[in-house]
Amino acid sequence: MATKGDFTEEQWQVLQWAVSNSIAFVSMADRGFWDTFKEASGVAKVIAAARTESDNALVRDLANDLKAGRDKEAMANPADIAGGVTERVAEAAALVAEKAPEDLEAFKAFIVSIAEAAAEAADGVAPTEAGALDKIKAALG
Repeated sequence: MATKGDFTEEQWQVLQWAVSNSIAFVSMADRGFWDTFKEASGVAKVIAAARTESDNALVRDLANDLKAGRDKEAMANPADIAGGVTERVAEAAALVAEKAPEDLEAFKAFIVSIAEAAAEAADGVAPTEAGALDKIKAALG
């Protein structure tokens, strides 16, 4: 199993952005002031569980090292946030597949679980959120 130490700082940032971009993309798909708080709470629970309960060291390291921050490159074009986010997610999945293929399924499952937590947090999954989830899943391969 890979850990943070198996990736360069730049590569690790790509993995972190795949996580945070997925959360942001789903949250932006169905905006609502109170929904934001519910989504943050739902995602926080998934991340907290991954920190202590995941069987995968890479997922635990990602969950323990998530930083708030903005991926300016992926979020640069408001008209095509989906393109920027899915590109970053695909890049991260390819990186894990190359450096730690044994961790790829756990990485994908982590990304999907946090995106689903954001989507399900406020009154169920809206059609726009379902579309965002489908794009994330497609980007993961």
